[in-house]
Amino acid sequence: MNIGSDLVSVKPQKIVDNRTFPYMSVWIIVLTWNNYADTFECLRSLRALTYPNYHVVVVDNASNDGTPVRVRSDFPEVHLIENAGNLGVPAGYNVGFRYALEHGADGVVMLNNDTAVSPDLLHHLVHAAQHPQAGILVPTAFYFNAPTKIWSAGGRYRWFPPAIIMEKRRQRPGDPLRVLEYAIGSCILITRRAFEQAGLLDETYFFMWEDLDLSVRIRKAGLLILGVPQAALWHKVSQSTQPESPLFWRMHGRSGAIYYRRHSAVPYLAMVLHLGYFALREFLAKRQRHFIPPFLKGIGEGLIQPLKEFPQIQGRRGWEDQRAL
Repeated sequence: MNIGSDLVSVKPQKIVDNRTFPYMSVWIIVLTWNNYADTFECLRSLRALTYPNYHVVVVDNASNDGTPVRVRSDFPEVHLIENAGNLGVPAGYNVGFRYALEHGADGVVMLNNDTAVSPDLLHHLVHAAQHPQAGILVPTAFYFNAPTKIWSAGGRYRWFPPAIIMEKRRQRPGDPLRVLEYAIGSCILITRRAFEQAGLLDETYFFMWEDLDLSVRIRKAGLLILGVPQAALWHKVSQSTQPESPLFWRMHGRSGAIYYRRHSAVPYLAMVLHLGYFALREFLAKRQRHFIPPFLKGIGEGLIQPLKEFPQIQGRRGWEDQRAL
């Protein structure tokens, strides 16, 4: 796996005119599991989008707070899919991705329900998607409660101390697109070609690291992950996953072990270096030793978890091809 390369800038491709927009059908997939107040704010922000050709799908992972009923009542224009149980993040999103792609989506937005988006978000992401190698388009995510402070503008690998860290470099709206190593899945637009060449999310994970895994596969397919500084959203950060819970740290360890088994030439060494440093930073330096047992339990589970095949989709003639006609 080739990670750690310097980020480079690429110029956006020339936009012919706004007649391009109707040719790209964008479907927004919002995964929910309880916390309807957050979902309400998210869906309300999507109503204000100025892009003319988009659809919203809510995939509910068996919420027990009445989320499906409330979505139907408050947002009748939204297509709702109810899963019979909590499938986890990758499998839950894949339900929505498949539905969107089967209904003609040229690009799919993976969106957390604890976000609010800028009205011009899709305009900027669709502009960037015209780059011939675009695989994933990444907006800049700001903290919801500190709206001018960047939470994430993508991710990169840091060799020492070893970690995958979020990029927080501030860019001006007129800056060129930036090639990133990792897309952080709070909000990303994934092109149809990316799904066709790299597959859907890996359902071996339950939650966490699935976006990093997809990023590696996108790059291996020869496609680009592009940061789009003009596109913005605001993120409440970890409203459903509860980072102060034993389950969060168990899943962190489990997913990290799966990731390195998938993508590292020396998985055990990589795990020791990365997850070991992570444990020292989070549990010892921050005095959270009580989370060490669930973290280690998760690593053990990830080491023996059977790796599933990457879900695939059927290709078809899409928006990218139609533009060339």
